[in-house]
Amino acid sequence: MSRSDVEAAIADFRRYGVEAIAVGLLWSVVNPIHETMVRDIIAQAWPEIPVTLSHEVNPMSREYKRIIAAAIDASINPIVRTYIEDLRQALSQAGFQGELLLANCVGGMMPPAEMLRRPIYSVMSGPTLAPMAALALSDEANVIVGDMGGTTFDVSALRDHQIIVTPDSMIHDDSLGIAKVDVRSVGAGGGSIAWVDDGGLLRVGPQSAGARPGPACYGAGGTAPTVTDANVVLGIIDPDYFLGGRIKISRELAEKAVASIATRLGIPLLDAAYAIQTTSNHNMVGAIEEITIREGINPRDSFFVCGGGATAIHIAEMADILGLKRYMIPRFMAGLSAFGGLISDITREESAVFLTSTRRFDAAGVSDILARLKVSGEAFLEQAGVEPDLRRFEFSFLGRYEYQSWEIEVHFEANEARLDAAKLPGLVEAFHQMHERIYSIRSDRDVVEFTNWKLRAVGKRANQDAWKDFRLADQATAPIAKTYRPAYLHETRRTSSLPVYDMDQLGAGAALDGPCLVEATTFTAFLKDGHRGRVDPQGNIVVTVD
Repeated sequence: MSRSDVEAAIADFRRYGVEAIAVGLLWSVVNPIHETMVRDIIAQAWPEIPVTLSHEVNPMSREYKRIIAAAIDASINPIVRTYIEDLRQALSQAGFQGELLLANCVGGMMPPAEMLRRPIYSVMSGPTLAPMAALALSDEANVIVGDMGGTTFDVSALRDHQIIVTPDSMIHDDSLGIAKVDVRSVGAGGGSIAWVDDGGLLRVGPQSAGARPGPACYGAGGTAPTVTDANVVLGIIDPDYFLGGRIKISRELAEKAVASIATRLGIPLLDAAYAIQTTSNHNMVGAIEEITIREGINPRDSFFVCGGGATAIHIAEMADILGLKRYMIPRFMAGLSAFGGLISDITREESAVFLTSTRRFDAAGVSDILARLKVSGEAFLEQAGVEPDLRRFEFSFLGRYEYQSWEIEVHFEANEARLDAAKLPGLVEAFHQMHERIYSIRSDRDVVEFTNWKLRAVGKRANQDAWKDFRLADQATAPIAKTYRPAYLHETRRTSSLPVYDMDQLGAGAALDGPCLVEATTFTAFLKDGHRGRVDPQGNIVVTVD
């Protein structure tokens, strides 16, 4: 490739109406000079075009993933840039005087300037905030987080009270090529459509009615039966108290939609509604098992935190299926991800390629890499306005046994961002333990190769723990139901009159024994028989299963 080749490509891009350019050269992670030269040439010929360099956005030796990451970053650059500019303008016009931070996909927040530098970190960033919220709400070691909204159910997990970050994240069928909080999604939301396949089996999702027209009960033109319609028919959702009564929904339209499934299956209406609900539950259980059992986590030993507006309706049956003994329904469950954004640290990840192994471990070379990464991390936190005493740095490496194709990420301690040969046994043992945890085997005699070194710069924000100062008044007497509502209980196969409690009227220590319903402005919770809830001082319902 020559300068004239680059100039010819620029001329072609101008004719094609290209809005951003990605540059990826084979060995730029070893020597980035040629990628940098290409950017300089582009800047001279076309200064206004955004340019992404692969060695900056994703420094890794595997060129395919690195260049894919660069291409995705460039493709969303104009979209993210326009969004941030519009958001800044809207906030300014509204008189906003606070600090604007944006969620990233590695579990934290970053200033707009940093997001504009690497827009790829905005991809799938919203769902990563729910596990960040769970990290603050619970001290449990192993936590499952389920966030059920209108179209999807997002599930994530904490292991040893740490966010699980996958180094090989996916978007559709493409690898992002960057690390991301491990969140799995399935098409199981309140708007997921129930249908009967050609073999006569009931399915739920992944098709969704979306927000417009939405479930049939919304009365906005939708006719397909959805999970929300089923919950209305079952009596769990009160048509007169949806979103605190701000939106009126129709039980008649819900019954009409679910009746189409009942007719097709040849079963009563309530049985059809329950079949839709429980099918959706099993879809979500499958997603939970994917991120727990298949990753070496026993869900029975985990604490479940509900997120999204619909999870609390479904968690009781899912808990019984999975063998969960305890789960939490947060007071702000419907806004769990938003809460996660409010209390998350400012973060950025930096990485560098440096290949060494236990055969000839280059401690000096590794130390130089770690020192360089820390300088970059310090500069980021300084620019973000984080005071020195609120900064911390977390280190990890990507390692593999010799001749393995793929690496795993392992965390380690590095005082003053330096390593000496005496630290090698600890690094190797940490690798063996992580490999055994993920794959159930370890090979102590094999050579361990270290391929990448990573630093996570973390800055604590002022007042981000202020929410902990909130305390509910104690519940003085036994809670009193605001009303009773007939709801279908599958265990008895009939409709029973269940007490309905007002979330806003419950104090700390209030005890709730299932079967019962709890209504908040933004969600409804259903506790089955044998599920005993107690309101904690922050107003969250912690449920224990007999």
